[in-house]
Amino acid sequence: MQRRSAMVLFAMSLYFCGPFFLAQAADTPNTQANALGVEPLTPTLPSLPTRAVELKVETIQPLKLQDAVDIALARSPQLQLALVAVEKAEGSVREQSAGLYPTVQTSLSYSYVQSATSKISAALLAQSATSSLSSALAVVESAPLNGQVEINWTIFSSGLVGSNIRAAAQNLSAARLDYARTRQDLIDSVITAYYDLQNADGNVAIGEASVKSAEASYKDARAQERAGTGTRFASLQAEVQLANARVELLEYRNRRVVAQRDLARRLNFARPTDVTAAEAIEQGESWKLPLEDTIFEAYRNRVELPRYLALEQAAKSQEEAYYASVAPQVSVLLTGQAYDNAIDRVTGVFTGYSAGVQIQWSAFDGGAAAARAAQAAADAKSARLNYIDTLNTVRYGVESAYADMLTAMLRIDATGTSVTSAEESLRLARLRFQAGVGTQTDVLTADRDLTQARVNRLTALIDFNRAVASIKRAVGVL
Repeated sequence: MQRRSAMVLFAMSLYFCGPFFLAQAADTPNTQANALGVEPLTPTLPSLPTRAVELKVETIQPLKLQDAVDIALARSPQLQLALVAVEKAEGSVREQSAGLYPTVQTSLSYSYVQSATSKISAALLAQSATSSLSSALAVVESAPLNGQVEINWTIFSSGLVGSNIRAAAQNLSAARLDYARTRQDLIDSVITAYYDLQNADGNVAIGEASVKSAEASYKDARAQERAGTGTRFASLQAEVQLANARVELLEYRNRRVVAQRDLARRLNFARPTDVTAAEAIEQGESWKLPLEDTIFEAYRNRVELPRYLALEQAAKSQEEAYYASVAPQVSVLLTGQAYDNAIDRVTGVFTGYSAGVQIQWSAFDGGAAAARAAQAAADAKSARLNYIDTLNTVRYGVESAYADMLTAMLRIDATGTSVTSAEESLRLARLRFQAGVGTQTDVLTADRDLTQARVNRLTALIDFNRAVASIKRAVGVL
């Protein structure tokens, strides 16, 4: 009997639940792996060091710019956070889409009952009635098996379900666009950090050359002083120049260490690692499009603009949902029951059902729904204002980066021959000083001019490459 009851309940559940489960599985939205082309995220916690020696940097890794970008994209927690936001938004879409389908609840209960009062009644019947009648009425124990299936389907929601689905879909679109924005910002930050490291490397090389030149000038001044053809004043000038060059070199080396750590921080290595720039400092490719075409492409490509539009539409849909929440809701109710006494092998299984329609209407909620709708309308206005502000920001970003690129190109042309000229000027000044027809001041001046020319050349190259990267970021094509 128990087996028969269980089979009946299982068949009822399968009959009512199966089609709805299949429909929900067939309409599940695409996952983020399909939409963004990345694998599902499973973050793992890094283990903390147990000894201070484990924090020592023992690995030095030379990197090209593209290698640094690839590592950052694979390991960045900020990008992974944006991916988690996409997964959360997709879960919200699935949650709201569930409102299109009925809810199905099943319950099954079993109990064994042996009542004391039933025993007393059975004993009294046995004394006052015939044995056959007593046997028929003396039921002192039972084992009821109850099963129930409840189906509730909202067939009319005054637009509540549809508004919630549209709001969730727009929020999902905004989350995916924000993922693209985060990716662009990450690439831009890595490029900037890499150029900072290149600049620091170049300044260290310039500082080392400046120290060598100052050492040579100091040796010449001391030699002339010992030979009686130079003055103590010239030697002191050269000594001060050498000390200043060494101090500047120390500062340059410190900036290089800081730049290395900054780039390594953005790459999120599993173990303490130092990085070096494997690419030489060279002028990169120029941006070919005119200014107006560049601004036009930026308006077309920047993901921030459609993101704010998606947020505006999501807020409007949410406003509609709040108003619909106080409108009539019509639901269809269906309940099926099955009962069986597992001890009674004669009676069998009894089934029943009920069906009905329910109308719910929150006629008055104190104005809460209207207040929430007003907040959603304000969110929509904020998104539109952010869109307008971003338009201006995008244009300014393109214009400023474009101007920086043009200026850097002119500076590169202007410094093209300055280093060669400064090197020749220092060579001649040192020869004149050694021949006794020039002064130590001429040598020091020429040395400072050479250092400045090298710095100007390096800065112009780095600024040009940075400006091109800024244009690509402003256009949204990194």
